[in-house]
Formats: sequence, C-alpha cells, structure tokens
Amino acid sequence: MKLRRLIDDFRVQEQNSLPIGSRGIHAVYELKKSGWTTLDALGHFSRTLNIPRRNMVHAGLKDRHAVTSQIITVRHGPRRSFVEENLELAYLGQAERETGSSDITGNNFEIVLRSLSDEEHRQAAGSILELQQGGLPNYFDDQRFGSWYAGQGFVGAAWVREDYEQALWLAFAEHHPDDPAAERKQKAILRDHWKDWITCKRLLERSHRRSIITFLCDKPEDFKGAWGIVNSDLRGLYLSALQSELWNRLAAAWFVKVCAPEQIEWVTFRTGPIESPRRLTAEQVRSLQSIQIPLPSARLKLDNEPLAEFMQSVLHQTGWSFSDLKVKFPRDRFFSRARRPILICPGDLSGEFAVDELDAAKTKLCLRFSLPRGAYATMVIKRLWSGLDENELSASPEE
Repeated sequence: MKLRRLIDDFRVQEQNSLPIGSRGIHAVYELKKSGWTTLDALGHFSRTLNIPRRNMVHAGLKDRHAVTSQIITVRHGPRRSFVEENLELAYLGQAERETGSSDITGNNFEIVLRSLSDEEHRQAAGSILELQQGGLPNYFDDQRFGSWYAGQGFVGAAWVREDYEQALWLAFAEHHPDDPAAERKQKAILRDHWKDWITCKRLLERSHRRSIITFLCDKPEDFKGAWGIVNSDLRGLYLSALQSELWNRLAAAWFVKVCAPEQIEWVTFRTGPIESPRRLTAEQVRSLQSIQIPLPSARLKLDNEPLAEFMQSVLHQTGWSFSDLKVKFPRDRFFSRARRPILICPGDLSGEFAVDELDAAKTKLCLRFSLPRGAYATMVIKRLWSGLDENELSASPEE
C-alpha cells in the first residue's frame, strides 16, 4: 500500500461554524493550500501583505503534504482574495470575533490509497465494515510527535523540566529523520560548533534560529533567556506533543483495563508501540464512546475528576505527575485544558476500490469520511491495515 503518491491523494476540508456576515472587524478567509504548513502560510501572507502576524488567527493546523482548506480570521484584514501557486486566501466576509478551536465541528477527508495487493484489498474491505460498526481509538498520531527524538524524548519535556539548554539543542541542533536537506545543514552547524556562538552566527543563514544564536553571542550561558525568545507558536507545539503522548498512554491503559486480552493488539507510533482495541462488542462500543479523558496538566482540578486515581497511577508509570506538567518560564504558553473521547466512529465512511492508474497491476482505495475535531485520518488508515510498517503510514511530519 502506498499513501500520498500524489499530493491530491490526501484532501482535508475543515468544517467551521464561525458566524460570517457583513459586519465585524475580523475579515474571514478560507485558506487553501498544498505544500505549506498552516503556520508557514500565515507567515508568508503576513510578510507579503504587510499584516501583523498577531492579527491572523487560525483554529487548527493542517498538513503540509495534502490539499487542505481551513478558516482563518484577520483583524482589520483586506476585504478581497489573494491567489498564488498552491496557496490562496479566499475572502468570505466579516465576523464579530476571531475564529477559535471551538468553531471547528470536524473535518472531511478524501484519501486515495494506492498499489494495494490482493491481500491488502481483502483486509481493507473487512476493516471498513469493522470501522463502521466498532469505531477506532482516538489516538493522537505521529504527525503530532515531530518534536520527539529517539533516545532523548520530547523538546517539551526538557522545557517543562527547566533544562533549557537541552530544549534548545533538541529544537535547533539535534538530527531528525524528517528534516529536509537545508534543515540538516543548519542543524549540523550548531552540533559541530555548540557554544561557539560567534562561529555559529557567522555560518548560519538568516533565520529565527540565527536570532536565538545572536542572543547567545551576548549572553553565552543564558539558555533560559534564549528559550524565551523562541517563537511562541513553536513552543506551543512542543507542549502539545508531550501532552498528546501522555494522553495516548492514559487512553491505552483504559482500553487494557476494560477489554479482554484477546481484544488488545499493538499499534506502532514513532514514540513506540501502544495497546489498541479490536473486535469490540456493541455494548463495549457504547460504553467506550461515553468515556472522555482530560488532557493531563497541573491545571486539571483533580477533586472533581472521576478518573483522577486511575490517571495518577498511569502517569506515575510514565515518570510524570500532574504537578510536573506546568510551565514555569516563559508563561505565554500553557498545557491545554480539554476532554477528549477515547473512541470515535468515522462519519459517512465509504470506500471504493478501482484499478490504480499509477500501478495498473494493483488496485487503489478511495476513502471518504468525516472525523470530529482533533481526530487523525491516519488512524483510520492504520486501523485498515493493522501491523503495516508505520513508516508507510506516517508520510508527513508534524506541522
């Protein structure tokens, strides 16, 4: 099976409930893109249209390696559209407020999976039926974990534990297998000359990374201060990655608690294998769909949390506690507060098999479905072919 042979093979359309009319100071646009992350696209339009980046608000992040559309708002934005190659801001109207994550009601997906063998065709056909009836675990998938480094852990973990030098090293110097060639070159400079900040500054290209090194040229040991000038959106992603991994472990532990051993299989993520339920009964599906586990953080009020004892026990096994999960500096980003269902059912799921025009000896599968806010389409694909090499399923890094 091959995923993302063509960029058109993965399409995502955000469903956003923000009220749009003719009044309000926030211009509303549909951001259509391919080959861009959401943050990079907004940064590009901020520069080219001379709009302060702080005025531009998005409700969620969309994949670089896909054709995507989503709503953004721009405070006092121009009332017209802008079109470039692979990038468009389509003006929709005005709003009284900026958009936010609560406006996202879900996402619609159209995904083409190619070069299916006869066995993969057969397995997918059976799994589609199981997905329709039994749903799938609502795990955060590998796109979330681009800031995890084998043997060293999460950037966000180093930050929360106040190891600011390690956080900077992981974020800007440590090799990552998903890094493009240009990024590998810049990181190698820092690895080869770490703490020789003058040489690093001379060799690095102009970038956010170089501005951080410029700070260290003046204050060579002030890693805490240097971390404070790292882009706040980027630091927010680092926290989300750590929190998402811990939430996955909590959900997996609940599945193990309530399911029979023969109903548990292993699903592989870049951070390691994790338990996942299969062949659930209708009663189990109903029960699991009613369970929502909060995202772990020190901000969670445990006195009112019915799963507090369970969560504390599982977190302890991972080496964390609730009190650990807080940011001391800089306090402009925090762990999220939300509850997340552990089992979801894709809406309007359908699959159509056909001859693959790029590989005539094999078939392709055209999948269409919707998912609630925050759910990952790649988890649907993993469920179709349990046990398939995870490298084939996680073709794009975190945005």
